[in-house]
Amino acid sequence: MSSQIIILAHDMWRKGAGGAPAGLVGQADSFAYAGLDLGLAQFAATTFAGTSFTATSFKQAGWSGCQFTGCSFTQCDFSSISITGCTFINCSFTGANFDGASIGSSTFRQCQWDDISFAGGSWNDVGVLDCSGTVVHAQGLQGRSVDFTGSTFEQLEFQGASIN
Repeated sequence: MSSQIIILAHDMWRKGAGGAPAGLVGQADSFAYAGLDLGLAQFAATTFAGTSFTATSFKQAGWSGCQFTGCSFTQCDFSSISITGCTFINCSFTGANFDGASIGSSTFRQCQWDDISFAGGSWNDVGVLDCSGTVVHAQGLQGRSVDFTGSTFEQLEFQGASIN
């Protein structure tokens, strides 16, 4: 079954219109999605290339071992998501909310972050390498082994945060 059918079925399930919970394992995806509820969706060892997500909710989802290349996430809600062992290359995040998210053993490389929030989240072994952006909020973020090598941001707001 294609990743698109599985993702759209999960959205239907979350909205009470049938469908089924999504679990992608070893899939590939390059579609454009908007206005979906993918909360609780589980993605493992899945490759996303050029995929676009707009106004999509990933609340309490779980991603492990996934690779995202050239993907865009606009006005997406990643509240309390768990991301482990994932790689994001040349991806853009605009107006994204990662509040309460847990990110571990993951890398963001050459990504663009604009008006993004990581409040109350936790990071462990996270690389933010050669990334850039505008406003990044991270009140209360707790991070261990975080590497920002080569990254530049116009405005970082890390009040009450503890990094490294």
